[in-house]
Amino acid sequence: MNWKNLVLWAATTALVAACGGGGSSSSPAYNVSNNAAFGNGSSGGSSGSTTGSSDVSSNVSGTVVLSLTNSTISASQPATVIAVVKDAAGLPIAGALVQFALTGSSASTLATLSPASAITDANGQAATTLTPAVGATSGATYVSATADTSSGSLTAKKAFSISATNVTLSSVVLSPSSISGYNTALINITVAGASSTSPVTVNVSSTCASGGKASISPSSLTMTGTSGSVTYQDKGCGSVSGGASATDRINVQIVGTTEQRSADLTVGAPSTQGIQFVSVDNPTICQKGTGCPSVANVVFKTVDQTGAAQQGVQVDFSLDNTAATLGSTFGVTAADGTVSVAVAAKNTPSPVRVIAKVHGTTLQTVSNQLTVSGGLPMAGLSDSHTGISFAAEKYALDYSYDGDSADLTLRLTDRYGAPATDGTVVNLVSDGGTVVPAYCVTKDGAGACAVKLVVSNPRPVNGRVHVVAYANGQEYFVDANGNGVHDSNEAYDDTPAAVCLDKDENGACSSTEFLVGDINAPDVGNGVWDDGGSAFARMQRTFFFSSTTTSPRLYQVNGSGACTNTLVNDAYMSITMGGQSSASLQFCVRDGNANADAYGGNPLPSGVAITSAANMANASVNIVDASIPSGVNGPTLHTLTVQNTSTASPQPALASGLATITFMMPHTGSITITQKVHISP
Repeated sequence: MNWKNLVLWAATTALVAACGGGGSSSSPAYNVSNNAAFGNGSSGGSSGSTTGSSDVSSNVSGTVVLSLTNSTISASQPATVIAVVKDAAGLPIAGALVQFALTGSSASTLATLSPASAITDANGQAATTLTPAVGATSGATYVSATADTSSGSLTAKKAFSISATNVTLSSVVLSPSSISGYNTALINITVAGASSTSPVTVNVSSTCASGGKASISPSSLTMTGTSGSVTYQDKGCGSVSGGASATDRINVQIVGTTEQRSADLTVGAPSTQGIQFVSVDNPTICQKGTGCPSVANVVFKTVDQTGAAQQGVQVDFSLDNTAATLGSTFGVTAADGTVSVAVAAKNTPSPVRVIAKVHGTTLQTVSNQLTVSGGLPMAGLSDSHTGISFAAEKYALDYSYDGDSADLTLRLTDRYGAPATDGTVVNLVSDGGTVVPAYCVTKDGAGACAVKLVVSNPRPVNGRVHVVAYANGQEYFVDANGNGVHDSNEAYDDTPAAVCLDKDENGACSSTEFLVGDINAPDVGNGVWDDGGSAFARMQRTFFFSSTTTSPRLYQVNGSGACTNTLVNDAYMSITMGGQSSASLQFCVRDGNANADAYGGNPLPSGVAITSAANMANASVNIVDASIPSGVNGPTLHTLTVQNTSTASPQPALASGLATITFMMPHTGSITITQKVHISP
């Protein structure tokens, strides 16, 4: 008999008995189709009336019929409680809330209901299960059902009794009693007193299953015979104890009784199946002693066959080369399966890999993304030993133009030819104009940084501006044995203990030129190899604040093609044609600032254009190298060419005359010089 037929049978039996259909019933019978038969009759009321152990209640709202599949329950035979809710016309009410409850003395110690409430279906039916409470042996009480409808509330109740069941839990046997990680076992259960007419429900649980480290399927087993079994599946139970085997307590209990047994299952730890590189916190570390971070932490992770973290696993560490050292040769994984090791750079730039191996196995992996970068710039006594270089957009600027500027680029290199580490500070000092900013910091792994030299006061009278750039460095040495470390027998550059701004350009420091370092010995070293404590990589450049408001001066060139200190005169500007249609003459150009002549003179500002014209019959004059280059560092060399432009044949000889040379200054206009040129056949 199915559930719905059972409800129909209960309702029909009550109807037949109420109408005098004969026979007897173990419970009172009610007519569920005639509201007038109850309580207040046709007048109804807000509360339904019952007679004796009532299982039917009705009022003007409708009817609720309450029935049990069996009025005596036991651990082996719980009951289904069924409530049928209808409206006043006798039609089923769907969607009504029905709340079930136990009433009477000690009701909560005798039985339990599950669920405590339900919603009626399309047939107006709602149900719950009535089960003896754990440890209950005998007694009686009521179960009630209260239905809430749109027209009111209906409550019906029915008595039931509890009977002790002669059922026992005979044994719980695990097969096998010990499993390896992520394997399964059978939990075999034997009971006495269960049958198809008196089934027994057994609940099975475990410590690891409660924590999500195992599963038991099914966790509730209905037994109609003496034996049954459920499956235990490990999900990492062994990992809860740091990688060792775990003992999981299996608990089995017959529902509604005090019958229970336990068994212990040994669960092995999951085996480590892999090790992974996770991260490195500082992918680029600096050489030891360079002042920037030289230590990185490298993280690895061990996992089992499911990819879950493995705790308590020893991992051994080693390096693939000697450019760094390890903080430890092994570590043990934490709860998240990770383990880290510190890597400290030595004195050599190099990529570095950490080899991580699971102890006692062949499982291993390597790190990536880690490198030892460049070190401090070299501090040497010559350009070939110095790790700082200095380039400018231009060297000759306009003395008269406030704000004229040149971009300066500093590049720093360590003794391995690698860029100096990011964060290396370069300071700059000048004796004229403004350096903006007064320092720069290397970045982006290029070992370079940039500033500007801007024309402003102070302006040196001689127009010569000196800029020195310096950075903390490491003295150059000859690494004879290639060990990356200066040994006592290896030659080195004992660089001066001070940085000077050499204003007089004599190559030595004076008391008025001292800048930073040991003022007592500015031109000599300290007698020991210096790894960066007080050694300076330095470089000085001379710039020119060139005059553009005074007339440039022309100087003669000697036989070697070098500028002299002799001004061009009429006698020098003499050109012999030698039967050719053109001939040339070289000369030098200085700006008009005679205060710089002691140093060989200053050039015109970079970018000045030079043009020329001739005041001679049948002749033209042209200036070769007709602009001042950006890299100029002194007076500039130019060539004046005279061309016979006559179309006659033979060409007539040229006569001497005048040539004009015009200098187009960048901000102050042009200046023209007229020069007599002697022409010889």
